[in-house]
Order: sequence, then structure tokens, then C-alpha cells
Amino acid sequence: MANSFASLSTVIAWGSLIFAVMLFVVGLAWGKMVTQHAEKEVREDAKRCAEKWFAEEAPAIMRQFLENITGPTLTGNDGNDADEIGEHAG
Repeated sequence: MANSFASLSTVIAWGSLIFAVMLFVVGLAWGKMVTQHAEKEVREDAKRCAEKWFAEEAPAIMRQFLENITGPTLTGNDGNDADEIGEHAG
């Protein structure tokens, strides 16, 4: 009887250990799968937002920067134009 109980406890211990290792491996696999799925969704959402931003907001920003670069004068000679504005201002 004592041998039976010792054998039974050994089987339960080994079974629990194997079950724990299996659960650990399954947990790692599930975590990897969830991570890949979330990364795929985030990349798609980021791409969609970037395309929307490039289509709607980027042209206005680029136009504003271009206007800032070209300056307030039409002739292209800002020094002379500033002198003219100063003369007219008094």
C-alpha cells in the first residue's frame, strides 16, 4: 500500500510538472500570437492615419512653408523692397 501511494504521488508530481511546462509553452505561443496581431493592426492604423494626414493636412503646411520661404515681396529682392517700404512709411 505504501508503494502504491509513493508511486501515485510521483505520478501526480511528474504530471503537474509536465502540465506546468505545457501551459508555459502555450502561454508564450499565445502571447506571441497576440503581439503579432496587435502589431499588424497598429501598422495598418498608422498607415491609414499617415495617408489621411498626407492627403488633408500636409499640403496646407507645405504651402505655408513655401510662402515663408519665398518672402513677402514679389520681386525677390527683399533688401530693396524693405527700403521702399521704409521710404513710403515715412
